[in-house]
Amino acid sequence: MLNDVSILFLIISFACSLGIAALIMMLSDGLKARMNINKIVGTPEEDKKRMKVLMRIVDTFSFNHEENRKKLISAGIYSEFIAKSYYLFKIIPFSIAFIVITWLFIAGKFELDKYVLYLSLATMFFLLALDMFVGARAKKITKRVSGRLPFLLDLMNVCVHTGMTIESSLDYLAKEISTVDQNLAYAVKMTVERSRLVGIEKAINEFVELVPTSEAQSFAMTLTQSLQYGSSVGPVLSSLASDIREINIMELEEKIGKLGAQMSIPLIVFIMVPIVVLIAAPGIVRMFNA
Repeated sequence: MLNDVSILFLIISFACSLGIAALIMMLSDGLKARMNINKIVGTPEEDKKRMKVLMRIVDTFSFNHEENRKKLISAGIYSEFIAKSYYLFKIIPFSIAFIVITWLFIAGKFELDKYVLYLSLATMFFLLALDMFVGARAKKITKRVSGRLPFLLDLMNVCVHTGMTIESSLDYLAKEISTVDQNLAYAVKMTVERSRLVGIEKAINEFVELVPTSEAQSFAMTLTQSLQYGSSVGPVLSSLASDIREINIMELEEKIGKLGAQMSIPLIVFIMVPIVVLIAAPGIVRMFNA
C-alpha cells in the first residue's frame, strides 16, 4: 500500500508534468502560429532578436551536436533546433525531478534509501529513456525505409527509360515520393543535395550512412558500378528491386517459421503446467490425507 509520502510525491510529480506539458503545448501553438505568419509577411526584427537570444541559450547546452543530429535524422527528426537542444530535453525534466525529490528528502518525508531509489529511477527515466526512444525509432524507420527501396528502384527504372539521368530522376523522385514516405524522400533529397557538392558517386555512397542496411548498400554499389562502367542502369534497377523483394519475403517467411517455436513457451507455461498440476494434485492430496 502507498503511504502518505508516496502519494504526495506522485501528486507533485504529476502536477509538475501537467504544468510542463501545458507550457510546451502553449509555446508550440504560439510558435507554429508565428511561423505561419512570418512565412506570409516576413520575419520582424523583434522576432529575429528573440531567436538569436534563444539560440545563444540553446548553444550553451549543445554538446555533441553532429552526433545528435545524425542520431535524430536516423529517427526521422530533422529539426536543427531539436538537435541543438537535445540535452535540454534531458536536463530540464531531470533537474525538476531532482529538486522535488531533494526538497522532500530535506523535509524529512522519506529516508535516505528511498531518496537514492527515487533519484536512481529519475536518472534512468529522464536521462536514458529519451536515448532508448530515439534508438528504437531509428531502427524502425531504417527498416521501413529499407523496405521501400524496391518502390524507389521501380520508379527510377521508369524515369531512366523515359530518358532521364540518374541525377535528374533522383531529384524528381525526391519531390514526388514525399507524399508516400517522408523519411525516404528526405534521404533521397539529401543525396541529391550532396551530389551537387561532391558528385553523384560519393553522394550515393553517403546514402548508405543515412540508411545503414544491406539493401541500401546493394543499391549504392549497383548505381556506382553503372556510373563507372557506363552499363545500362534500367535492367539492373529492375533486377535489384526483384532481389530485394525476394529477400524481404524470405525474412518474413523466416519470422513466420519462428512463431511455432516461440508459441511453444507460453503453451508449456500456461497450458501444460496447469494440466500436470490438475493430474497430480488429487494423488498428492490423497497421499497427505493418508
